Amino acid sequence: MKSGFRINNALRPLGWLYGLVTGIRNLLFDKGIRKSRQFGLPVISIGNITVGGTGKTPHAEYTATLLKDRFKTAVLSRGYGRHTKGFFMSDAHSDSGLIGDEPLQIKRRFPDLEVAVCSDRAEGITRLIDMCAPQVIILDDAFQHRKVKPSLNILLVNWHRNILDDAMLPAGYLRESVKGRRRADIIIVTKCPEDLSKEAMNDLEQRLRVKPEQQVFFTTPHYNKPYLIDDAGQPVELPRVPLLTVTGIASPALMKAELERQGHRLSSIDYPDHYRYTKQDIINITSRLESLGQDAAVVTTAKDAARLQDLDLAPDLRKKIYVLPVGVRFLRDADKFNKAVLDHVESFAKNK
Repeated sequence: MKSGFRINNALRPLGWLYGLVTGIRNLLFDKGIRKSRQFGLPVISIGNITVGGTGKTPHAEYTATLLKDRFKTAVLSRGYGRHTKGFFMSDAHSDSGLIGDEPLQIKRRFPDLEVAVCSDRAEGITRLIDMCAPQVIILDDAFQHRKVKPSLNILLVNWHRNILDDAMLPAGYLRESVKGRRRADIIIVTKCPEDLSKEAMNDLEQRLRVKPEQQVFFTTPHYNKPYLIDDAGQPVELPRVPLLTVTGIASPALMKAELERQGHRLSSIDYPDHYRYTKQDIINITSRLESLGQDAAVVTTAKDAARLQDLDLAPDLRKKIYVLPVGVRFLRDADKFNKAVLDHVESFAKNK
């Protein structure tokens, strides 16, 4: 597992204080002094203990694909970056300002899925049960939300950010101690190289697992066919023209590497994760695109497309924006993961 990120040693004292605060909070939940609420249906949490970049949304989409045709499935997210507050149920007219870019991405990929946002996950689950009676709820980015005790807790770990060698915020990327991985039922090491050896997987599996019953899996990004921003679901080929990548995600390097592997010529504009695009940004993007030639095109992510579509884009620009959707592929034991999740959900149905 790589550890190519930097740790700011000067900030370690602040990291120790941050770790003390989060450690006390977790201890209060572990001892039952602060209460975690459980529900009578399967609640699958997918999250991490680092700041962004582990691929939560593609793994939530993978899990939703696995479940949605067998069980009435709902997705509940905090809705990071939205302008609304409280509980909000998405519909066909929702935009990223209402529900956030990641829930909007999921809703647009699965229009028939119930997708809701609420910063208070317990309230959100209660409202979902009352409104649509789901058989299973997927919690997106809820590993630290201790007020809910998931029935299945999935922790994502980025191969390129070794949590075992990391430091607490603000010195490093950790939002809580690596001891928090004890709460996970399943650990998925994400964004792995496609040629990762069995020896490397076995070694990291032993290092990450802290309980015998924990299962460890390994996934790699899998890029699907691109589509034009207004034609989701209609796959096309990327033209052999100069491409401008426009991203506001935590880890744009993987998408760029994939496009370069395909032989494309790239220029890039990188914005911070969850960046809210403005009209001035569109002017800048258009100007940069024109400088690359009249045939040049834009390539962006599904998450960025959710935000870009909220803006009044010129028709000529829309025809030049391609979306490269990313999924995940298990390097081994995909059937084992699928069975673990399906068996877990089915166990609730059998007990009713």
